[in-house]
Amino acid sequence: MSTVPLPILFIMGVFLVFWLILRKFHRLEQKKRALPELSAYLYANNQSESAPRCSACDSTELKDEGLTHGKDERRIISCARCNTMLYRFNPPEQSA
Repeated sequence: MSTVPLPILFIMGVFLVFWLILRKFHRLEQKKRALPELSAYLYANNQSESAPRCSACDSTELKDEGLTHGKDERRIISCARCNTMLYRFNPPEQSA
């Protein structure tokens, strides 16, 4: 049997689980930020700007979500059918 008390092992296990969850979340955020801009995505996949489509399943059904939260102006565009993240879209800066 271990000489480490059970409550200490439990707390260490909880910290390990939280660390793994945060690590997975951080990797997902890095993937989102590394996505190409719309023009680079269209150029790399030989597509027209009028009808972008998924490079994995060729679907034209796309969904968008905020980069950091739902109301973020920086958008991540992904396929509605296969959930592949495709590109990011930054709206142009509005000058006053």
